[in-house]
Amino acid sequence: MKHRKVRPSRLEALEDFLSRQRRPRRGGLPSVSLFSGGGISDLGYAFAGFDFVVQAELDTDRAKLCSENFPGSEVVVGDVRERWRDVVRSYERASGERPALLSVTPPCQGMSSSNPSRGKVSRPDGNGRNERNLLLLSAVPVIERLRPACVVVENVPQVLLRTVRLASARRPRGLVETFFERLNGYAAFAGVVQMADYGMPQVRRRSVLVLLDESLPCVTELEKSALLPWPRPTHSEQQNDGYAPWVTLREWLPSRGYSPLDAKTAATARDDCDPLHFVPSYDAERYLWVSQIPPNSGRSAYQNDACPRCGTRPVEEGLVRCPACRGVMVNRPYVKTRNSKIRLVRGFKSSYRRMRPDRPAPTVTTASSHLGSDYKIHPWENRVLSIRECVDLQTIPRAYSWEWATNNGHRYLVREVVGEAIPPWFTYLHGRILRRLLEGKVSRRFLAEREPRA
Repeated sequence: MKHRKVRPSRLEALEDFLSRQRRPRRGGLPSVSLFSGGGISDLGYAFAGFDFVVQAELDTDRAKLCSENFPGSEVVVGDVRERWRDVVRSYERASGERPALLSVTPPCQGMSSSNPSRGKVSRPDGNGRNERNLLLLSAVPVIERLRPACVVVENVPQVLLRTVRLASARRPRGLVETFFERLNGYAAFAGVVQMADYGMPQVRRRSVLVLLDESLPCVTELEKSALLPWPRPTHSEQQNDGYAPWVTLREWLPSRGYSPLDAKTAATARDDCDPLHFVPSYDAERYLWVSQIPPNSGRSAYQNDACPRCGTRPVEEGLVRCPACRGVMVNRPYVKTRNSKIRLVRGFKSSYRRMRPDRPAPTVTTASSHLGSDYKIHPWENRVLSIRECVDLQTIPRAYSWEWATNNGHRYLVREVVGEAIPPWFTYLHGRILRRLLEGKVSRRFLAEREPRA
């Protein structure tokens, strides 16, 4: 009797992707990336069959990581606005055909939801970062010269609302609108994707802009069928319509086999077998804040309600002193001011808080080690997430080498680079879609659909 082959679940497919030890093969479709960082986002496209010939990165340390992981690529180090001609010349020397893909991932600090001025996206000068917001437009001359078959821009969702002030225009204009209008001969698509909808154990919303050469056969079919040139989601927050449920931390973390860590001491805060599996250790006071948050509760240290001095419970939330004994609630985040007064640390309700085990991880950011940042404490252990756990949540395969950073004392750089990246699992899935489109294959089964108009 023939046994039907069982297709692996999406979680198993992701774990298989993470376990890849070998770098992608060379000889794929020639490609270029701008604002490459450490090349992490490019890695997914590379595994899907795109070969990065030239990459560009401003920061020298990130460029070194990129060079280590893409030894066949030329990394142009410097400001793209000043060195775009070098990018073009480097590509033209290396390849005799136009690029299949140009990946553009400009820094998002001027538009990120974690930016204090995030509510001012409609004001071009509202957060004083107009120059940084204009970085996307620096890709235009590279696109005009190289004419790639496909251009992908990924950024925070706020980029779709950003207005900018251009020297050549009297009034502020939409950034994305301006970008699209400057590029003739391309069909433009824009939308927002949620990474958890692709089976990743992390909530992370990103905007996706795709430009396809309008002469490609797939363009007419995409527009006629109201399809989008990126992958159809496979998971959903609400389990309905045949989608799998989001992957939760309760499901994900135990499956990875991490050694338990504890921030109480330097010795218990590290795993000697894995140079990336370690966390900061805390003094007794700060450790108390974390350790008294009940495991798996999703609560914050501000909600620790037992007085550590007299045991009175519950002490009303928001108080810095116990009403019974007047002792300081040292198990809540507090500071002593210059005039020796005691007050609670001012912060968001999501700071000094455990992640919820019944949900995916919150967005992995460059501040993944900061207790006072957004939902950064491990769901049940007394610590933040290790770099290794962040690497896995960002779906970075083992094939990516951190050797240069770990050997040169740049482990904090690893946290930053990891937090900046677009998860390679998504870029891998997206890369496979793009390859099919470039080959003229359009399938509703694999492609995302446009939302119906109201």
